Amino acid sequence: MDVRLLGLLVALLIFAGLALAPHGSRPGEGVFPIVGQRAPEFTLSGLGEFTMAEAQGRPIVIAFWTTWCGVCKHDLVVLEEFHRRYGNQIAVVGVCPERWLQVPAIVLERGITFPVVHDPGAAVTRRYQLADHLRYPFTVFVDERGEVVGVWAVAIRDLDHLLDLLSQSGIALPNPVDLR
Repeated sequence: MDVRLLGLLVALLIFAGLALAPHGSRPGEGVFPIVGQRAPEFTLSGLGEFTMAEAQGRPIVIAFWTTWCGVCKHDLVVLEEFHRRYGNQIAVVGVCPERWLQVPAIVLERGITFPVVHDPGAAVTRRYQLADHLRYPFTVFVDERGEVVGVWAVAIRDLDHLLDLLSQSGIALPNPVDLR
């Protein structure tokens, strides 16, 4: 491999690492302007219904995803495991803005039981992203007061990773209730 090409590759990797590294103490702080703001209210339906007002007083995990994104589908499975353990105390909702006709098959295939709702035209998605361009997946953590306390815009590796992200966001985890 050419030394210049190798140097360029190393420089790109360092730049990418710095760009994706957290800029604050909470996930997404300094990258997503919505961190620290009041979570925008919304009511959406699809496979179930979700209303921010009904979840008021408890933390919320909002997963924004798309049907064409393999990582997004993996996140749904991790979120389902979380929902089965903590769903009585922390609300979980999936928000998909497009290709809605494909969503029921994906949800059924992965055994998803939390509400997965449609965001036609990505109006709600854009209110949460607050960025120049949309990227998927991104998961928003809202505390019991209704404040966005973290955003994670990369794959959630597994349940332990999700629990760590919630902890970094300042969301206290209740005792799990394993429904398996």
